[in-house]
Amino acid sequence: MWIFGYGSLMTDGWEGRYGCAQRVVAELHGYRRAFSKASVVNWGTRACPCPTLNLESREDALCIGVAFKFPETRRSEVETYLAKREGKSFMLSSLEIIVKEEGPIQALVPLYTGKNILPSVTTRELVASIRQARGTSGACSDYVVDVHEQLAKLGIDDPAVTQLQEHLLALGCGNRT
Repeated sequence: MWIFGYGSLMTDGWEGRYGCAQRVVAELHGYRRAFSKASVVNWGTRACPCPTLNLESREDALCIGVAFKFPETRRSEVETYLAKREGKSFMLSSLEIIVKEEGPIQALVPLYTGKNILPSVTTRELVASIRQARGTSGACSDYVVDVHEQLAKLGIDDPAVTQLQEHLLALGCGNRT
């Protein structure tokens, strides 16, 4: 069984507890990262939500992430963990990913489908929201910069993430000192 991660699943080491047999960079065609899920606790509030990562379907899109291979005997355990971790509004959708060593394979991909989807806005409006939002885990701008840093460590350049990070740093937000 395969899992595809495009955000925090890629970098926080969760897979070690479930007997991950392989961890590789993979491609998901037809989707792209989008800051379209409102965090109303960790990185923002209901009054001032933080735009966090989700995937958005687009025919010409490509999302590069990390694929994790688990023994089929651990499927129930892994799916239960991911359902709890991601929350009730995330669906584990079976989608085709491309793994260089394996070719096209089916993987479970967490997609948010709940009520906290943010409307499409301009980059300027998105940056303004990110600059204002703060939740129990900290400033939304730190969330965006951290996502960019984690992708960079994996050698992944995602235009949506890079563009936001550059705007925020130009405004003096999310600086790491």
